[in-house]
Amino acid sequence: MHSIVWGLLLAALPLSAAGQRPSPHRFRVLIHEIFADPSPSAGLPEFEFIELRNVSGVPINLKGWLLKDSSQTMKLPEYWLQADSLVVISARPVFSPGIAGSGFPSLGNDGETIALYDPGGALVHAVAYHKSWYGAALKSAGGWSLEMKDPRWPCTGAENWTASTAPAGGTPGTANSVAGNIEPPPLPDILRISVPDSAQVVLHFSAGTDSASAASPSAYSLPGIASVTVPPPLFNTTVLYLSQPLEKGRLYSLQATGLRDCAGRDAGPGLPVAFALPLRADSGDIVLNEVLFDPPPDTPDFLEIHNPGNTARELYPLHLATRGADGQLKQAVPLTAGPRMLLPGGYLAFTEDAAALCRAYACKGEVLQLPALPPMPDDEGRLVLLYPDGTVVDAFDYRRSFHLNTLSSARGVSLERLNPYGPSQHAQNWHSAAATAGYATPGYANSQLQDGGTAAGVFAVQPARFSPDNDGHEDVAAISWQLPGPGFTGSITVFDALGREVRLLAGNLLLGSSGKVFWDGLNALKMPAPAGIYIIFIRIFNGAGVVKTWKSALVLIRT
Repeated sequence: MHSIVWGLLLAALPLSAAGQRPSPHRFRVLIHEIFADPSPSAGLPEFEFIELRNVSGVPINLKGWLLKDSSQTMKLPEYWLQADSLVVISARPVFSPGIAGSGFPSLGNDGETIALYDPGGALVHAVAYHKSWYGAALKSAGGWSLEMKDPRWPCTGAENWTASTAPAGGTPGTANSVAGNIEPPPLPDILRISVPDSAQVVLHFSAGTDSASAASPSAYSLPGIASVTVPPPLFNTTVLYLSQPLEKGRLYSLQATGLRDCAGRDAGPGLPVAFALPLRADSGDIVLNEVLFDPPPDTPDFLEIHNPGNTARELYPLHLATRGADGQLKQAVPLTAGPRMLLPGGYLAFTEDAAALCRAYACKGEVLQLPALPPMPDDEGRLVLLYPDGTVVDAFDYRRSFHLNTLSSARGVSLERLNPYGPSQHAQNWHSAAATAGYATPGYANSQLQDGGTAAGVFAVQPARFSPDNDGHEDVAAISWQLPGPGFTGSITVFDALGREVRLLAGNLLLGSSGKVFWDGLNALKMPAPAGIYIIFIRIFNGAGVVKTWKSALVLIRT
């Protein structure tokens, strides 16, 4: 079976420019299991290991092969790895069948890239594992290995790896406990584009690409590409070198076509991705836009930045720091490890655990996971966005008292900036995120965003007649609003023609500056309400004592 898998993968690999396949051993031997954090032990010896699997169908001599991480290289001795067999590589001879010796990489607990090369220096397989792949906090704390599920997809990341389910914590030298077929992984597409300088454009893909197809200038819609490189070992970035420099202030669009993934599948035409030559951010060009400093249980803090202008801004090498009571900066962390732009109007949220954050809130925008954020105390703190030379781009001294005082609890509620052009240090420019938005908006426009307009608060009910018969046409009624300012709490109730309450759609909810709720034609018992005329009654109030009410008729039709 696995010799068939290897044959399909090998046949899919295109010829390189020199007319040779990238490696005669590419994907014939796979990194199959990783034991990066052996303590505390669940049953296995407390020694790191990497398990290799031969999926080629023929014996392979590993003599002279290299196992590398970012800082260490282990040269393997002569060892014939039989077809569809396993061998465990470690620093000490405690696993069988095994190879032990000096130079074994010291595996990072949080994750790193491991690569396997043949004696000629050609890449055979690489894995960039991450702590989040364990999928459970208990197992990520140590004593459990990461196992590959399906060797048919050797370039797939988190979807094809998970923590071992073996009672001992791993399966060194034996079949993986999580082995099984997975669905074909998503095809690679461009996640984002960075621009180190006016003559280089770097494409960051969602998955590894076939390096030969990605190295063709004709695969990209951008004119004036002089050459292309696809850096190993993951082949998930592509560097375009331009014959003509990019122009400042111009917004470009790039589309990739004709690419294949590492298994040879055609990725098809990708979506156009916008980019520009970004400029350094001065004060106010990038603003601190939202802060969650007192999250609910098992949810991390997050901080969001926003580019309110019409020019792309470079985030590297901006840092986020805190300012102590003595006024001194401390605990600065870089926002990015390399060039990364924030397009005009763009938002970007930062957190220590993106998966946990997005389980608690709707992550409709981009959320970037960092190894650490500066501590954000639950009551008050002082955040600073700055360059390494000390130049401050923005700063915000937050306090719990900035939250709406009518909230029963501020835990789990973010503070949102009302006006990106307003002063960062004015408490009046910050407000609690709306309940109708889930109490936080990481990576996208704030629920309480104010653009300085003067439109009166308006509610609308559409359509005026609806028929909830699940035919796909006017099955629900939408009650939408656009309020003149933040801080309004509202109740929205459905009454029948005799004035009897039918359904409470929103009860004393903190409303966003705009939003909507829906009525599906069901009553409070979730039973279908009869056909007839109904009244949507809306009441809002704020802390200043402003109270407003609206009524709107709505016809429910049953067929």
